Amino acid sequence: MNNKLLLQFTVVALIAGLIGGGISGKLQNYNSNNGSSNTQIVQERHYVEESDSISAIEKVAPSVLSIVATKDLQVLQDPFQFFGPFGMMAPQQGQQDQQNQKNQPTTQRKQVSGGTGFVVSADGLSVTNKHVVADAAADYTAVSSDGTKYDVEVISRDPVNDLALVQLHVKSQDETTDTSSDNSTNSNKKTDAPKNFGAKPEKLPFVELADASKLKVGQKVFAIGNARGEYENSVTGGIISAIGREIDAGDARGGFHETLTGLIQTDAAINFGNSGGPLINLDGEVIGVNTAVDSGATSVGFAIPANQVIPAVESVKKFGKIVRPFLGVQHIILNKQKAKELKLDGIEYGALITGDRSKKDFGVIAGGPADKAGLKLDDIILEVDGAKITEDNTLQSVVQKHVPNDTLTLKVQRNGSQFDVKVTLDERKE
Repeated sequence: MNNKLLLQFTVVALIAGLIGGGISGKLQNYNSNNGSSNTQIVQERHYVEESDSISAIEKVAPSVLSIVATKDLQVLQDPFQFFGPFGMMAPQQGQQDQQNQKNQPTTQRKQVSGGTGFVVSADGLSVTNKHVVADAAADYTAVSSDGTKYDVEVISRDPVNDLALVQLHVKSQDETTDTSSDNSTNSNKKTDAPKNFGAKPEKLPFVELADASKLKVGQKVFAIGNARGEYENSVTGGIISAIGREIDAGDARGGFHETLTGLIQTDAAINFGNSGGPLINLDGEVIGVNTAVDSGATSVGFAIPANQVIPAVESVKKFGKIVRPFLGVQHIILNKQKAKELKLDGIEYGALITGDRSKKDFGVIAGGPADKAGLKLDDIILEVDGAKITEDNTLQSVVQKHVPNDTLTLKVQRNGSQFDVKVTLDERKE
């Protein structure tokens, strides 16, 4: 009996073991297959992301330009002379004229700066930063991704932003200008004569400017440019770190300074020479123009949103220059905290006209549209055409959507009272 019972238990145990082993094997097989499936999904996702990135870069890269500035710079003569065994060597016959010639001031054609730009129309109209083409005494050459060189005509420098529109021109066959040349020339050479530009190019690849108002923090972006003025079409990647930034930007020499607002902040590396290059999204659309970097930080770069570029391009096509509207007030944008600090009770938004009475700075440009409309220091512009002025909808951004001679209705608060006033915009001068 006991043996029979033991045999039954053994059989049951054996069957249970077989069943359990089968189940375990299936679970292991399932887990193995499931893990393989997850790995495959991740790999496929990475492949798609990389493919999108490569496609976006390949779409834009042919339209990116390296812009080089060249200039005639005076060459300093060496004041030291070689000595022979018996003192200073006397000039030999025929060398005196050479010495006299050497004493004449000479210049050398030198590359003085490098930047980036990109083509926005098939005939070579292109965008760059204003500070890239700021030197009116320099000549500019653009080099495309395939190595083709073009003469650059500066069409218009933006009076309110670090933007410039330039026109590419085909170089003539007999033109021998070398952007890196250091050949000496006589200082009497006339350098301020108007340049005779060649024909406009045809059928150039050009970029698509996107709507930057829909950007999100964390969105993947790429910067393309002439890094350090020598590594053309360098690509760096990152994300949008923030939007709507305001900075005071200037060059290292102190010759250029500008307050820039509404900027895109990115951690994509923006190096010296990247200025004027495109910041693009995964669809291969330009969402901004790379313009500045925080030199005291790591991976903190800034780009002008495409929404500020589009009106400049349209303006040049329509008027032949960048035309910007002008209201004529100095102001700060208020929020609840800032209004509280300034003891502005009941105010949570608006643009406060600011100045310094001790310096007779009353915040309103004399003779400008705001002055003609009767606006004063400490007035708060609450709305423009019914839209509230906030950190996300600044006074500058609202005004820049208009053109000179447009009439706007402003809701203004003064000494606790509110009233409406109409103002007609002027044209902003550089």
